[in-house]
Amino acid sequence: MDSLQLGYVTASIAALVAFLLLRGGNTGIGLRSIPGPPSPSWIFGNLLQLLAPYQYGDYEFTWQKLYGPLYRVKGCFGEDRLIVSDPVALQSIVNSNKFDHSPLLNNLHKLIYSKRSLLIVRDGNYRRLRAAFSSSFSAAGVRQYQSAMESAAEQLTKELELSSSTDSIDVCPLLTIATLSAISEAVIGCSTQELGDEFVQICSRVVGLATKSDTASLLMKALGTRLPGWFWSIVSLLPTPTFNELRRGRDLGMQIGTRIVQEKLRAVHQGLELGNDAFSRIVASDQWEKTMDAEELAAHASLLAIAGQETTAKTLAFALLELARNPELQDSLQKEVHASRGDQVAYNNMPLLNAFIKEVLRLYPIVPLEERIVIEDTVLPVSDKVTSSTGAPLGQIPIRKGQIVSLAIASYQRAELLWGEDAEEFKPSRWIEGTSYQGDDVGPYANLLTFFGGPRTCLGWRFAILEMQVIISELVAKFSFQLPEGDSVVTRLL
Repeated sequence: MDSLQLGYVTASIAALVAFLLLRGGNTGIGLRSIPGPPSPSWIFGNLLQLLAPYQYGDYEFTWQKLYGPLYRVKGCFGEDRLIVSDPVALQSIVNSNKFDHSPLLNNLHKLIYSKRSLLIVRDGNYRRLRAAFSSSFSAAGVRQYQSAMESAAEQLTKELELSSSTDSIDVCPLLTIATLSAISEAVIGCSTQELGDEFVQICSRVVGLATKSDTASLLMKALGTRLPGWFWSIVSLLPTPTFNELRRGRDLGMQIGTRIVQEKLRAVHQGLELGNDAFSRIVASDQWEKTMDAEELAAHASLLAIAGQETTAKTLAFALLELARNPELQDSLQKEVHASRGDQVAYNNMPLLNAFIKEVLRLYPIVPLEERIVIEDTVLPVSDKVTSSTGAPLGQIPIRKGQIVSLAIASYQRAELLWGEDAEEFKPSRWIEGTSYQGDDVGPYANLLTFFGGPRTCLGWRFAILEMQVIISELVAKFSFQLPEGDSVVTRLL
């Protein structure tokens, strides 16, 4: 058996137990009056349509048009789930302490990252660690990393120049190395060579391993949501190739982080000068040990390398795809970049570049659906009344503890009621002309939820924006991009 299959088989043995749990405590009773699409399968509900279509959004974007920004779908074994793209409801969810990451997502995080990292700790520990890193990822802090990002971008162009003799080039592996190089040099304070080939390879695969959407994966995810945590912990110890690689990546990341932090601590004690990376600046601070210890700092090496690298690389791949599809836009962007290049490039003063990046993030959020679980009975407000299946208008939706709610990020960012009739069109000019959605801020950047929002907003969102500004500018200044002749492109988000 390959990949997670052995784990799926083992988990399926518990399917009857899971079914009894679901049947005995279906938290979706209050959602049955919410309209939604018919379910084609009792086992998979609408999840295969939602999560594994031929092209992303084939069903989801159609359902939003049919049922509005809040509707019900069926999960596995008849479970009711709420799909939310209403901006008021989304804002309420990301800012409320009554919603948490789904049990499945929490379990996956524990498999991939150290138990002492930001994605896993809660409450006071989360606030403490986030505060400890906040200055490193503030607007001023991120500007300190520009030179490291530019070095990574220059190395990327050199690699492309060496490959330019071929008819076509797959840029995705090169983007992965470039983004990993940027974050390892700027934040962790080491080269990709120091990370080691094995860890670099795991970094490039781990997100895909954890986000499969085939039938076996969906069944496992459905069971993982309802089965007790101890069961998932046992399953995750199975010696399948995927589980082995995820565990190996977590252990390697901790070893690498520990080594790097210890080297920096020794340098401080010897009075040596440290670099300008985030880890060095933290260790060099007189107060850092009052906010976190060496193990907690080390735990974030793999988190930053994995979570901060592959997501940006995939967004850049979508950006180059749109440049290839829009040659006139590409020409205009090249002119802006060439006119702005100099000793110290002011990336924020390049309107077309920034409009282009915003439009890429709008249409291609790396996490199109984010699952949350309700941890306390609550009421969900909506911007406009939802019409129930009986025809009654609902101004708010009561949801019960244990209910799974999906933040439909891709749907929200393509909603015609918010973004206009051309919402599904790639149109950077909307950001220059002021026709983008102007409602209440939902996420931290341009009213987008790509980086989530609220207390758990992505810590490194400013880093990601600057990194994309730097890499796109460098690439556009030296290359033109086009699709291979006769190739069709299927859009699949994570």
